[in-house]
Amino acid sequence: MYYNCKIQIAFILLALVFGCKDQQQSKIKDISVSEIPSNNYEENQKLDLTETIKDSLEIKKGEFTDYPLEEIHSNYIMSHKDSLDLLLFWRKTAFSTLETENSNLSNSKIKSLLTNHFDGDRSILVASVYTSPDNLFKIFVGRGESCGAYCNPYWVSQIVLENGQIIEKLEFKDLEHIYLMPDGKYLIKEKSFGRPASVYSEKTKSATLISFKDNEINYHQIDYNYPKYNEILNDSIYNPSGKLSLSQESFIETKHYLTYNKKSKTLSYSYATDFSFCCQVDSIYAYKGEFKYKNGQFIHLTEQKKYIEID
Repeated sequence: MYYNCKIQIAFILLALVFGCKDQQQSKIKDISVSEIPSNNYEENQKLDLTETIKDSLEIKKGEFTDYPLEEIHSNYIMSHKDSLDLLLFWRKTAFSTLETENSNLSNSKIKSLLTNHFDGDRSILVASVYTSPDNLFKIFVGRGESCGAYCNPYWVSQIVLENGQIIEKLEFKDLEHIYLMPDGKYLIKEKSFGRPASVYSEKTKSATLISFKDNEINYHQIDYNYPKYNEILNDSIYNPSGKLSLSQESFIETKHYLTYNKKSKTLSYSYATDFSFCCQVDSIYAYKGEFKYKNGQFIHLTEQKKYIEID
């Protein structure tokens, strides 16, 4: 009987050991599944990958010891090569600003030269790398700050095609989304901010429609009659590239948005502009409207204008 009891105890111990082992394997499996990043374009659209990039940069010692960027945003999981390309983009921009080129300079030394060369720090600290939905090109954007009497942001950008060709001197700012249109064009949605005068600041929502032919970028105008008071235009800039830019002063509480609906192919907007600083008119006009994408272009369908008094 004592022998049978020992056998039962042995079976119980084995069951507990294997049971714990199975639970541990199950736990590891659950963790690994939950940590796999989504490849869904929509879910990753506003993904901040700063920490992920910092981790990847530690793979090769020495090469990224003084990586100059503080924030990196992307709509996909960047590779180590993407990080290197972004670093080279930063260095090329810095050399252009300094009007010199010296590959022996460290990133820290370049940042120091930029700071000492100008009244304010002009080094790029924030960057974005977005890929198109069909992965045929990537857009690199860097944002820095230029300070004089007061500070303002500035942007530099480039497109890298699938074949490695680089297109520079673009007008892209902080990227929000890249849409693939039904006819193969691309709608680039952006945002920006600035301080056009010492007394106020503003935020801007923008959209640019582009296409490619023979590895060259083509801009397609988004026609919009910007509001004005008498003959004085508001602060929105009608960009030669055809960019639709809708600005609103920061103190105005009216909704400010520019959104594209892929299903209905509509570009909706809402913003308000204040003419009191330029034109001695204590009023704000709020605008709300919609574009429809048809035959390869955005057609302006409707707009509502609302008068708002201010103190």
